[in-house]
Amino acid sequence: MCGFWRQDKAFIDNSVFAKTVDALDGLGFYNLSLTGGEPLLHPKYFDFVKFSKYRGLYVNSPTNGTLLTERNVKRLKESGIDSVSVSIDSLDPEVADKVRQYPGQLKKALNGLKLLKKHGVPSSAIILLGKHNIHEYGEIVKKLDEDYDTPSILSFPDAGVGTLDEIEFGRNELLKVIDELLLLKKEGYRLLNATEYLLELKRAYMNQKRRITCYAGYYYVNVYWDGRVTPCFNKDTICHINDLSTNSLQKKSCTDCLNQCFIEFSYISECMARKKLLTLWKERSETLKLHILG
Repeated sequence: MCGFWRQDKAFIDNSVFAKTVDALDGLGFYNLSLTGGEPLLHPKYFDFVKFSKYRGLYVNSPTNGTLLTERNVKRLKESGIDSVSVSIDSLDPEVADKVRQYPGQLKKALNGLKLLKKHGVPSSAIILLGKHNIHEYGEIVKKLDEDYDTPSILSFPDAGVGTLDEIEFGRNELLKVIDELLLLKKEGYRLLNATEYLLELKRAYMNQKRRITCYAGYYYVNVYWDGRVTPCFNKDTICHINDLSTNSLQKKSCTDCLNQCFIEFSYISECMARKKLLTLWKERSETLKLHILG
């Protein structure tokens, strides 16, 4: 999972958030992902969503699901949020609670998915691939679709935790689960990842030439609570949000990691920029509008 919860607790304030929205909107960015730690802990979270929607941005948030109460889900609906991604690590309560170190997380997250469905908030389950679930990953995707009417997103471990050969599962395990997921997509199960991204995971583990270039820092930027702007989680600061401009954006090719948060969306953005309409149509027909832009 994302390791930001291990950092010192800090909240972005109103002025930095407003400057961030101004800067991104002014540069033509259209998608905003409000992340954390756990974003719903922020006392101004719902105000931030409403403000971003007022400015015309598409807004998504990942959440661990523990705060998806009836009241909060109603507030999410009222805020106009476009989509919510709920973390599901395993459908085994013992495994899920151990991974999250939070007793009852799975029960609350699954109930949160039901509440999001009940109140008409577009949602998905984001599943971090790991040693704890690689043996049951396909079954998790199937059960979430069949039993909870919820599409899934594969999240790949960030290379910030180590090189590919140091990740806690092996090459053969990875190749097996990717082939299974590609088959599930063909069978109609809703795994929202682009097919090309799944194939890119295979290429990396088979030491084949990578076909997707990440352009984080150009199509996407990461803004921290204090206004620091980085291309992604693993790169150094390029400027402060006060100074973000077209000159700050840098279209530098990178294949250092396999982080879905940036690589997959960079791929979609590059297809859009190059007007690869047939490619986009094929990917879009296999997924949902929910996460092609979110």
